[in-house]
Amino acid sequence: MLKSYFFLNRHIVELREVFINKKIKSIFTQEKEKLVIEFEDEEHLFLEFCVNHSLPYFLMRDFYIRAKKNSLELFEPLKGKTINDIFIASNDRIIAFYFNDASILFFTIRGKFTNVYLKTTADFSSFKKIESEDLTNIENEVINKNYINEFHSLDFTEEDYLLDIDSIKIKYPFIGKDIFQYAKAIGSKSLIDGIRKVVGIIKNNNPIVIVDYNNYDIKISFKDLPITDSENKVYEFDNSNDALLLYIKEIHHLASVKEKKDIILKHIERELKRISNKQNNLLTIIERGSKEEDYNRLGNILLININKIHSGMNSITLDDIYESDQTIEIKLDPKLSPKENVNRYFEKAKESKTQYHKAIELIENVSREKDKLIEFKNKTSNSSSIKELEQIAKGLKIKMKTEKNIQESISEKFKHYIVDNKYKVYVGKDSKSNDLLTLKFAKQNDYWFHARAVPGSHVVLRVENTKEPIPKSVLKKVASLAAYHSKAKTAGLVPVSYTFKKYVVKRKGMEPGKVALLKEDTILVTPEIPEGVEFVDE
Repeated sequence: MLKSYFFLNRHIVELREVFINKKIKSIFTQEKEKLVIEFEDEEHLFLEFCVNHSLPYFLMRDFYIRAKKNSLELFEPLKGKTINDIFIASNDRIIAFYFNDASILFFTIRGKFTNVYLKTTADFSSFKKIESEDLTNIENEVINKNYINEFHSLDFTEEDYLLDIDSIKIKYPFIGKDIFQYAKAIGSKSLIDGIRKVVGIIKNNNPIVIVDYNNYDIKISFKDLPITDSENKVYEFDNSNDALLLYIKEIHHLASVKEKKDIILKHIERELKRISNKQNNLLTIIERGSKEEDYNRLGNILLININKIHSGMNSITLDDIYESDQTIEIKLDPKLSPKENVNRYFEKAKESKTQYHKAIELIENVSREKDKLIEFKNKTSNSSSIKELEQIAKGLKIKMKTEKNIQESISEKFKHYIVDNKYKVYVGKDSKSNDLLTLKFAKQNDYWFHARAVPGSHVVLRVENTKEPIPKSVLKKVASLAAYHSKAKTAGLVPVSYTFKKYVVKRKGMEPGKVALLKEDTILVTPEIPEGVEFVDE
């Protein structure tokens, strides 16, 4: 209904009473596709025009803050001029403001040519720049239209009652699809009678704004016109301008609500996926049970037979001391000594015991965290309040896009891992991403990793608290990630350089992704995504 000819017709009839004989103080723009007229009087009124083809409107405001900078004066010839009258074309969505010096300001709604034009005795110009040929065509069209300053009488003939809907649309193109839809919904004896009734409602009834907060939808209509959903919020007004003010306000409000909801729900879905994976892993460990006893048995069997074990063996078959007349094949690591192979099974027994008991402790916390996220999800889905959504975001420690700092925006360009549910690790995706990670994102005291002597990703371990030492086990896991994200991915053991970011420099002339290290340590690791390392979906 916002673009409906008859809504515009009602709007100009009401605004005529306000703006006739008003003198213009200035005309300026400070926002894209918006033109503002400021008037000289004690009421200090403004007329705002929006020439966005998706949201075209003009309305009156009694308050407007003009920017001290980035405000541009336009249509200088109209300064000090007075509005004589306001018209609408009798068959088109063209509004015409006539001035006391014979100048005319046109507001046209017509797709990409939605614009404001000024016709003076010497010139025809536009607010938004358009091709000179188009400007000439529009000038010829608008000045030759017939204009009215009252509500359209819509004089149908008896022959019109015999026409089908397509013929009526051709004969009266300005009626618009909204009017036809309402005319059908009203259910009059004929389509023409339905159109008459709808237009009569627009002329005489109070305008309403219908807001569907669940689907981010908003409409302008009029009291007694059919409403499709009774659950929508309906606001009633005495005049079209007040309805339009709320409509524009709610358009921006709903867009903001949708943006915030999308950010929050995307975050929640990502976290739910992560938590669900973690929950499933913990349940698998619990269901499988502790293998402490099994590993201890294997360790004891190896210990008793340690003299039979030699370096380089992949496995060994021994008598099972726990099962009479049975033998057992035990896998060995050929790179380890006999004693190291024995200790390896005892360590596995300790790890299995620790992992099992830790899983039992964590599963309850993980379940509570998942329930809390589901609660936040439901609360977010049902909210239409920006303040409430901001509180939810704060509770989830989410920063809205409008609040994102450079670091957070940049971080989206890398692969992201979490080590031991605490430490954040970022991995470059290509040469340019590596440079961005190392030179722009990494902080001075972050750890930096790279597989030695082979192409690969830069890897950064974020150090949140410089007073808290990073465990060696974490450094080893991150080094394994660096080896995994390199050309040495398929090797058995890979040397990885690591140092603080402050010792990583890029000298003039170096290719993208290339850096030099002023100081470094080296660690030998297996290329893998180690246990306790989770990939965070991008």
